[in-house]
Amino acid sequence: SKEICGGMYSVGIAATLNMALTSLLLTALNAILAPFSQVYILVLGVYYKLQALLYQGASGVVQGMRPLIGYNYGAGEQERVKKIFRAALMIVGIIMIAGTLLGELMPDFLMGLFTQTASTVEIGRTALRIISPGFVMSTVSVIASGAFEGLGLKSLKISLMRYAVIIIPIAFVLSRIVGPTGVWHAFWLAELITAVYAGASWKRTITVSL
Repeated sequence: SKEICGGMYSVGIAATLNMALTSLLLTALNAILAPFSQVYILVLGVYYKLQALLYQGASGVVQGMRPLIGYNYGAGEQERVKKIFRAALMIVGIIMIAGTLLGELMPDFLMGLFTQTASTVEIGRTALRIISPGFVMSTVSVIASGAFEGLGLKSLKISLMRYAVIIIPIAFVLSRIVGPTGVWHAFWLAELITAVYAGASWKRTITVSL
C-alpha cells in the first residue's frame, strides 16, 4: 500500500534526520567558533560527548513511550495517551534536571574528565553553566517529538528548530555581538523557543485529535 508506506516513511525520515541534523549543527558551530580559537571547538566537542550520555537516557524513555502512545491512541484510549505523555515528561524532566545540576555545580569535574588544561577547563566551565539550563527546557521538545511520532505525525519541524533553523542563526549573530560566549547562549535560547512551539503544538493536537 502506497499510503501505508508513505505514512511510515514520513515519520521515519523525520527520526532519521533528527540524528543527521546533529552533525549539521556541529559542522556549522565549528565554523562559527573556528575564527576565535581551536579551544572553543574542543570545548564544544567535550560538551557533545557529555550531553550524549544525558540524552541517551531520555532517548530510552522516548523509545518506550512511542509504541505505548501509538497502541493506546489506536485503541481509542485518549486519556491513557495523555497520562503516558505526562509520565514520560516527568521522567525525562528528572533526568534533565540532574544534568542541569551537574553542569551548574560540577563543570570543572566534567571538563576534567577530558582535559587538564586550565584554559580549556575555564572556557568549558563557562560553556556548561550557560548551556545546562537548556537541558530542562528541551524536555518538552524531546517528549513532544516522540509523542508525535507515536501518533504517526511528523516531528521534523521540531528537530529542525532545535538543530538548525533557530540555533545556527542565533549562534552566528550572537558570536558577532558578544564573541564565542554567544554560541553557548544560542543553545538555551533555541531550546526555549522550540519548547514553547512544541508545547503549543502538542496542546493543539490533543485538543483536536484526542
